[in-house]
Amino acid sequence: MSQWSSGYNVDVGYTYGFYRELSPNWLDYVATVQGVSSPKGNARFLELGCGYGLGLVLLAGMHPDYEFLGIDFNPVHIAHGRKLVAEAGLTNVRFEEADFVDLAQGWPQAWGLFDYVTAHGTYTWLGKSVREAMVQTIKHATKPGAIVYLSYNTLPGWTSTQPVQHLLRLWQTTEETQSIKAISQGINRFKVLADANSGMTQALPTLNTRIEDMEKHDRSYLVHEYLHDNWHPLWFSQLADEISAAKLAHVGSASVGDLYLQAVLPPAQKDILAQYEDPVVREVMVDVLVNQTFRKDVFVRGKTPMWPADQKDAILDTAFVLMNRPKDEEFTFKLSAGEVSGKTDVYKPLLEALDTGPKTIRDLMSAPFPSPRTLGDTLQAMTFMLHAGFVGLHSPIAKKKPAKALNRAIVKSVAQGAPYNYLIAPEIGNVLQVKDTDMIMLHEVLNNPATKDANKLGQKLVTRLLILGKGLVQEGQALRDNNSMVPYAVKLAEGFLETTFENWKKLGVI
Repeated sequence: MSQWSSGYNVDVGYTYGFYRELSPNWLDYVATVQGVSSPKGNARFLELGCGYGLGLVLLAGMHPDYEFLGIDFNPVHIAHGRKLVAEAGLTNVRFEEADFVDLAQGWPQAWGLFDYVTAHGTYTWLGKSVREAMVQTIKHATKPGAIVYLSYNTLPGWTSTQPVQHLLRLWQTTEETQSIKAISQGINRFKVLADANSGMTQALPTLNTRIEDMEKHDRSYLVHEYLHDNWHPLWFSQLADEISAAKLAHVGSASVGDLYLQAVLPPAQKDILAQYEDPVVREVMVDVLVNQTFRKDVFVRGKTPMWPADQKDAILDTAFVLMNRPKDEEFTFKLSAGEVSGKTDVYKPLLEALDTGPKTIRDLMSAPFPSPRTLGDTLQAMTFMLHAGFVGLHSPIAKKKPAKALNRAIVKSVAQGAPYNYLIAPEIGNVLQVKDTDMIMLHEVLNNPATKDANKLGQKLVTRLLILGKGLVQEGQALRDNNSMVPYAVKLAEGFLETTFENWKKLGVI
């Protein structure tokens, strides 16, 4: 283990993810629903532990008038972020290599202060002294009124999984096993323990479910979840106590459906919760009732309330855009408390209103509806659909050129083998999760419009995939050679040209 890593595993780089909860628009929405003022104007945004930086670069492309800074202690991550920024030609985002312990002792004055500070999946993977340094870094870097986002492993949900992490790390360090191999080997060892009816696996019946879930995840993600010297899930009360040094106050959950979590608890659990008045204790008791494992929390440094009239106007002016219709019109929402079913006669009319284009809450309130509805009911329904990904916050990008330039850089990189799966849709101000095959086909069409023929494009796709050492999967069957891949690739090309390409043009992707 490298000394500079402070016990954090640097064998494998972090994943190339985008997390919508880190978006300024999303954080503003949480603040507005909770009646808290959020930053105004052209803001400054800081991400602590930015990883490879893809998410931050996407945010920079969507907010060309904002200024973004990503900080990470791993030079591999910083080098990647800078390379992508240079290829896209973005001028409003930069990356700096730095350690929280050093930043806590002396925040660079030239870096200034920030309106938004985010740290996704880092806090509970740090030792106590480094966590304290991170809190001091937040204190140094935030303006009064700044929004702060933290996501972290939570108790009591992780209690039964602590043996998994300890044993995985113990086996790896004592046997000096490479990280990816240590994960696969560890999963197999836990299966053997379960088959042998070990006392531990019998005492922890949910452990087998955890192992089954691990098998479905990307191995690089699992390395960063489990294989660290420091792995410290916290009670919300412990987290709140630690970050109080940065003068942060809790606003609410960035898992926006959970903003209404207390309202959907069973009656007996509501009765239990009603016994507690302290807001921190109430959050802890909610975690107890749902056995919470992971929290995505929004805090603010200086909790300035929105006046009721201002909050109402802001909510009414919030606009939504249709993103993905629920399969079979089933309105099921996965919250921390489990699945909650919504009534079709409540949600379907809202989606039908969005079929004709983006709508504000004000618009939706005046849309035809079978029965009267309140502002609160409409807001809750839209928040649940936002949580589920059925709708997105509608925030068109005025200056689209940086976003389109970034999209082209991403598409070009994917054609060279980069593992990216996201593009910006400037017309609606959202990030789309897309397939690598679609991006490769877009790259071919942009480079040579003559390939806008399904047969030619399908062959181009196969040629590119074979160069990259990749194949296709059709109905669960792996296709690995030219002859088997081409017929299916032509079908993919037909769908891409008829639907995806035209849709991307409407959304401003290209």
